Amino acid sequence: MSLLLGRTAPALLCATFALAQACSVGAQTQVAPTELTASNGRGAPLVSTLPLSADLGYRTTATMKLMDLPLTLHGRTTIRWRLEDGHYESHLHIDTGGFDQVSRGKLAADGSLMPERYEEKRPFHDPDYVDIDWAHGRIQFGSGAPALAPVAGAQDRLSLQFELARLLQRYPEQFAPGSTHSINLIGTHDVDPWSFGAAEEKSVDTGRGAMRAVRFSARRTVHGVEETIDVWLGADLRWLPIRIRMVDRKGSIIDSVLEDAVLP
Repeated sequence: MSLLLGRTAPALLCATFALAQACSVGAQTQVAPTELTASNGRGAPLVSTLPLSADLGYRTTATMKLMDLPLTLHGRTTIRWRLEDGHYESHLHIDTGGFDQVSRGKLAADGSLMPERYEEKRPFHDPDYVDIDWAHGRIQFGSGAPALAPVAGAQDRLSLQFELARLLQRYPEQFAPGSTHSINLIGTHDVDPWSFGAAEEKSVDTGRGAMRAVRFSARRTVHGVEETIDVWLGADLRWLPIRIRMVDRKGSIIDSVLEDAVLP
């Protein structure tokens, strides 16, 4: 994002993004998945419906209040995804304020994502991170003491969208309109449960034209204030997110719409 608003507004914008940017959810499809294989490093192929690479760009609009005055910001968000030798890495970057998320992990035997490290960098703050040791059932937030790892299937705030895209391609019958789906999201300080509801497929206007998508919505109340996440997953983009809209507890709104995408 290109702004001339000094340090305060970018910090507010990126703090808002940190609430839920990576929370992406499922949809319904009638298209059979295309399976790709990746080695686990020991010669055994792992089956995955995810692309080996993806570079996604979004046009982002943020609406918030600064000193009780409405403020609208415009910019760009990019997501980079790579899958190789049974391991994955994804990087999200907002071009205002230097907000970044990084997720690294491996594929389980069934091809599902198992995040092993999640990093988050907010403007004017040191990076935060969390490490997950699935083999020993431990999770460690930064330099804190290890705790019990969440149950299998938990995803960090960036890996989630790719894991759900994988599930949607393999098990579309589980994501019919009206269905709900619970997921534990791993942040840099805790693990939170979220529940998403699926809607019917509709057309969404994007920088690539109108695209078929299913909207998933999550609502939760924290200290009496509602937070929301709405995600549209694109049927024509292997169910990767084509729009993400979030409202935080301060009423700030972040709306990101797909502008361009490069997939193999």
